Amino acid sequence: MHFRLKLILLALPLAGPALSFAADAPVPAAPAPAVAPVPAPTGVGRMLQQLESGDWILQAEALHYFAKHRVMDGARATGALLANEKAGPWIRGRALVTLSALENKVPAEFEKWLSHAKPELRAAAAEVLEVQGGDQAAAWLQTLLKDADETVRYQAAATHARRSKEAAWAVVDPLTAEGTRSPARLAARALAWTGTDAALQRLGVLMAKPDQLSKCLQGIRDILSPKIVPLILAARAVLPDGEERLHGLILTDLQLRDKKDLVAGLGKFIEAGGDQNIRTAARVMTLLAPAPELGEPLRNALTKVMDTKTIEAGMIALGIPAIEPARHLEFFTKQLGHADPAIRALAIRCLAHCEGVNLFEILHPKMADENVPVVTAALGALLRSPPANAPRGTLVTYLQAPIGSADNTVRALANEVLAHAGSSDDYQPALATLSGLLKGKDDNLRSSAAKALGELAPSGEIGDLVSMQGYLAKWTIIGTFLNDDKNSGFQEVFPPEKAIDFEAKYQAKFVWAGVQGGVEGAGDAKPIDREVAWTKVSVDQADGRLLMAANLPPPGSLSVGYAVADAALEKEREVTLTIDGDDGFRVWLNGAVIAEQMATPDPKTKLTVASVPGLKVKLKQGSNRFLVKSSNITGPWWVRVRATDADGNPLDLRAPKQ
Repeated sequence: MHFRLKLILLALPLAGPALSFAADAPVPAAPAPAVAPVPAPTGVGRMLQQLESGDWILQAEALHYFAKHRVMDGARATGALLANEKAGPWIRGRALVTLSALENKVPAEFEKWLSHAKPELRAAAAEVLEVQGGDQAAAWLQTLLKDADETVRYQAAATHARRSKEAAWAVVDPLTAEGTRSPARLAARALAWTGTDAALQRLGVLMAKPDQLSKCLQGIRDILSPKIVPLILAARAVLPDGEERLHGLILTDLQLRDKKDLVAGLGKFIEAGGDQNIRTAARVMTLLAPAPELGEPLRNALTKVMDTKTIEAGMIALGIPAIEPARHLEFFTKQLGHADPAIRALAIRCLAHCEGVNLFEILHPKMADENVPVVTAALGALLRSPPANAPRGTLVTYLQAPIGSADNTVRALANEVLAHAGSSDDYQPALATLSGLLKGKDDNLRSSAAKALGELAPSGEIGDLVSMQGYLAKWTIIGTFLNDDKNSGFQEVFPPEKAIDFEAKYQAKFVWAGVQGGVEGAGDAKPIDREVAWTKVSVDQADGRLLMAANLPPPGSLSVGYAVADAALEKEREVTLTIDGDDGFRVWLNGAVIAEQMATPDPKTKLTVASVPGLKVKLKQGSNRFLVKSSNITGPWWVRVRATDADGNPLDLRAPKQ
């Protein structure tokens, strides 16, 4: 089949059941009688052009559009296409069906199409009779059921089944009996419309064949009988996992069904039991029908299941908020002891969706689970739990196993839980446990430990955490001095660069850029004079950042500031410095410039962080003075200096005692 036609055949049924095109026998779902025409939607002009294009694929799309929306403006062009003997018989058949749908009756000279030489047109005429033709249709069908062409006969049988229901079984039975070769779409349609137990059983057998399933679904898509839902579910149950396209077609079909019928069908499917049935029902529930009333039957069915794929599918369904996971708390908790770690991890994620549950109590045993993904799932769930539920003062003991894990991801997550749920009562135990990480070489673990301890540390004790990591923690700062949006202040020499006198005070200027609508308008702002003086500050961020804007007079934008720190060593040694800051900096060590860097905005994060890593310098015995000039245009404003030895171990460069 032509590729473009395949696309149309797959896409058109999704738009509605006005027309259904297929290769074996075109069967539209004719509109209900006496439906008033609706206003033509936009796009009619384009569809009329497509109908006159001569491209039968574009014409098929236009005909579908006209029938679906009952576009009466398309009736004349559709009739012209039907009368065009140069057009292909298949597209003329589509025109016949569309014209019938638009006029809501059999077209004029209908007998001409019933006896036409081309079987495509006779089949289309049989299709029209599904809902048109009145009492005369029965007589016409008797002739069509004896037609020499197989497709015409099967279309006539499907039409007869739609009109006569159970009474059509005598005709449909021999046409669809086992061993007979039949067009799958039309056979499925005939069986579905017949609707007897025998017919539906045979339809189920036909749909269980993957090579026939797609055409069967095309044939039954507009037949919205609740009896069909279990057949579609059964077809999905036996369909191999690798058949993604067919799985998608099944879900599309089920999505078009009445929700009550789908829920009822799923309930019967669960009740029937068996891994395939339960797994299929659970997956369809998850995707299409998360109905609370299905939760208990599914949970009860899962208690008799051993297959892990089925348990997994069922737990995912029960964990959906709409199915009220808290009602299945006991079931999820029991699965925490399952032999398969994937099930244990999934149970934890489901428990995390249960409202009002204290996960710190339930998940305590999982802190020592032998499987890393299970522990990470548990820690992740605790990160989303209210801190008030955590054990106060004993959280470090609670997290002992993951904090001491050999897996760095687990250890980092445990530190995050400590930061999230710990209290000041946990600080000393946490410091005793995590201080080794602060002095270690793993930057990720060090950062996570510092973050946790920083959240727990009492006021005034963060400086020790900073120093243990090798950051300079005690500073004397002054500012702000005037800058502009071109960062001109960074190049200007202000008094602190000439001589450091902590007793001195200086006249400085600043502008309120925000008053002018942002930095862009700062050039119009008039500078304001003020006196600035040196101030002693301690770093209060566990990650070592000295926040300039928070410790200097406002505003922090369009500003330059200076920071001085002294570090004492017992003997001369070489160290490695890492210096970073926002927006830029120049650093002097004992009067000599050792680093300068100005950042450009990161296009992704929009941050302007400058960094000079791995800078090797020699520190003398006794006191060493660092002077940092930091500039800022707008946004965050901070600087940071860290020292390590040759092996990457942090150095505790505390200020010399006075």
